[in-house]
Amino acid sequence: MRLRGQVCLVTGASSGIGRALAQRFAHEGADLILTARRRHLLEEVAREIQHSRPEGRLLVLPADLRRPEDIDSLARESLAAFGRVDIVINNAGIGYFAPATELALEPVEELWQVNVRAPMLLTRALLPSMIERRSGTLLYVASLAGKYGVKEGSVYAATKFALRGFAWSVFQEVRQHNIRVIVLCPGSTATPFGGGVGSGSRSERILQPEDVADIALAAVLLPPTATVSELELRPTNP
Repeated sequence: MRLRGQVCLVTGASSGIGRALAQRFAHEGADLILTARRRHLLEEVAREIQHSRPEGRLLVLPADLRRPEDIDSLARESLAAFGRVDIVINNAGIGYFAPATELALEPVEELWQVNVRAPMLLTRALLPSMIERRSGTLLYVASLAGKYGVKEGSVYAATKFALRGFAWSVFQEVRQHNIRVIVLCPGSTATPFGGGVGSGSRSERILQPEDVADIALAAVLLPPTATVSELELRPTNP
């Protein structure tokens, strides 16, 4: 229970990496705020967590991160419920893959809204209270695509490059306030988004959501005087 008394907000908590993050952080005693668009999936995750850890506090706040007003409400209701948020995990993300010659405007704009603008706005909303307390952790789930690019994934890669740039710049602003900023860059992961699920041999060889969650947890559990700025995660034998 190394996170007992800590309040953790996880975006994209209804499935995949976000779901695994919520479960791992709950296991360590954190009080949780779970958000995603689909309420019924969030409530399913919440039931699983409460069954395994009935004493913890947990709040389900569905939100559409494409909508700035939903982000403002998410931050406001989180602070009203718990008084603070100690750990913000910006995990929610969507993908769009097409050759550069065939890009369509609508998905390009949607990727920017969810993958970049939403973490920016959520950071803006919750960072002042962290600065006031002189403590906190901001964790951003980017991607190896945001470091090296990916064929026919130029827009997705660009959003993750942008997220990394934002996170690194925020770190320069907030480290003087004892606030840590961590960027995770996973490779292919066995989720519906990242690489499929199931019992096939490839699915079993690529990263599992629990792998990413374990590494994120290890980074957060470092002493408060130290931080891991960025981590690249790859399957050992893809």
